[in-house]
Amino acid sequence: MVTRLEVIDGSLHVLENDEVIHEFERGPLSRAAYKHMCAWMQTNFDPKLNIHEQWTHARIAWDSLSLSNQTAVWSIVNYETQSAKDISEGLLATLHGYQGCANVKEEFKKAIQNARDIFE
Repeated sequence: MVTRLEVIDGSLHVLENDEVIHEFERGPLSRAAYKHMCAWMQTNFDPKLNIHEQWTHARIAWDSLSLSNQTAVWSIVNYETQSAKDISEGLLATLHGYQGCANVKEEFKKAIQNARDIFE
């Protein structure tokens, strides 16, 4: 059995033999805390240990960061969010100007919006 972590659509998942067995939901966490905790899990993940206990340790790692380090992570995440918004707005404006089948354009519009949502 191969157990690994993978980010899918912006959320961290545990996979066993390519089947999702658990999703670490962001819930009330800030995007910055969630991103840091996911990175901690990816670095420290041990498939032999309880995943919920490991997630608790990831939370402890976030909580133990100094305020200045948390602020740095928060700044990076905010920059990513703003970049995703700016890029998606530009792509949507460009898409709007294209001639073509409405149903094809609609699918691209959904894809652009879904990609942006990953960063919110």
